[in-house]
Amino acid sequence: MKIALANNYYYLLGGSERVLFGDQEALEAAGHEVRPFAPKDERNNAASSAAFFPQVTDYMGARGAGQVKAAIDLVYSPAVGRAFERFLDDFHPDVVHCHNIYGRLTTAILDAAKRRRIPVVMTVHDLKLVCPAYLGLRQGQPCQLCQDGGYWRCVRWKCHKQSRAASLVYAVESYFNRFAGKYDGVSRFLCPSRFMQRSLVDSGIAEARTAYHPNALPLDSYTPQFEPGDYVLYAGRLSAEKGILTLLDALEQAKIPLRIAGTGPLEAEIRGLIEERKLAVTMEGYCKGERLAELYRNSAFTAVPSEWYENASMSILESFAFGKPVLAANIGGNSELVADGETGRLFASGSADELAAAASAMWADRDELSKMGRSARSLMEQRFSQKQRLSALLDIYADVAGCTPVEQI
Repeated sequence: MKIALANNYYYLLGGSERVLFGDQEALEAAGHEVRPFAPKDERNNAASSAAFFPQVTDYMGARGAGQVKAAIDLVYSPAVGRAFERFLDDFHPDVVHCHNIYGRLTTAILDAAKRRRIPVVMTVHDLKLVCPAYLGLRQGQPCQLCQDGGYWRCVRWKCHKQSRAASLVYAVESYFNRFAGKYDGVSRFLCPSRFMQRSLVDSGIAEARTAYHPNALPLDSYTPQFEPGDYVLYAGRLSAEKGILTLLDALEQAKIPLRIAGTGPLEAEIRGLIEERKLAVTMEGYCKGERLAELYRNSAFTAVPSEWYENASMSILESFAFGKPVLAANIGGNSELVADGETGRLFASGSADELAAAASAMWADRDELSKMGRSARSLMEQRFSQKQRLSALLDIYADVAGCTPVEQI
């Protein structure tokens, strides 16, 4: 098959890009032709289709009259749509697979595919289809008020970056796409968690247009280490919704050492807290490749203390792949991955006391940590391998394209 992959970024920015690149690698290894489409960016990976990439203006970085134009283009960009038409006319794909497109590529690319009768599937990485600000947070607390289509609440509560102007732009974008039926051209919404699938259905999207399609990893690339190490690992973005500050409080209470791999807006504050409170915390900075793998393998367990509706955490899957159990907040899709007492433990999101108690219980039983780590790796092999994801993905492509299912690899 010929597959077009569309995403706002074509470099490794976060979990959604990891999923995209994983799919691309697996599809190409299986003999399919894949071409990406994304905005121009000097950080992009090399791509044969880069000549078709459009120039996109960052709304938050624009000023004056330029910001007005950027706001209009954020809602819907005809220029991006025309660039995508040229890309489609050159490639003639059998299916378009969109990942995150809002705010940069915009739904203009969905219209371009629709005009050419090319089927579209979309992986739903976050809550954007039901929350204008995409995080599902209102004043720092989990929120699902806009799920009914009342996007004005985003403006009322200044949900995007605590800015009424920015929130207005995002609310207008959501209203426009909803009432203009811009997502009607998506044949299938691929949901990495049952939580996300339920959220879409509750917002009015027909269940038949959704499919549970979990994230996965190429397990041959992950060598597990079941022997517990001497610290807890947090690997992820340093931002409030990730629960990192609650984790610091809890592990200080439990007197358990922590290593943090990642960067983000709270980095300076966290470094200050470590120094002020003499915390047993090591900041590793941004890590990838073998350095990150080493941190996983040498940990006792990992923590995912989410204080937002986590969809399908790649950090949890990666920890499992390395044979490490996970201590996770019981919110969003986390409980679909972490079975309490089997592959880790769950605690009430935002509760430092519950987190501390659960962490202490895990830390005290080394044999149980090893047992849970083996169960976690086994779960990955049974349900979340890249081979299984590819098989399901090809079936979905074949279904929406109306063709005979592709022979599985």
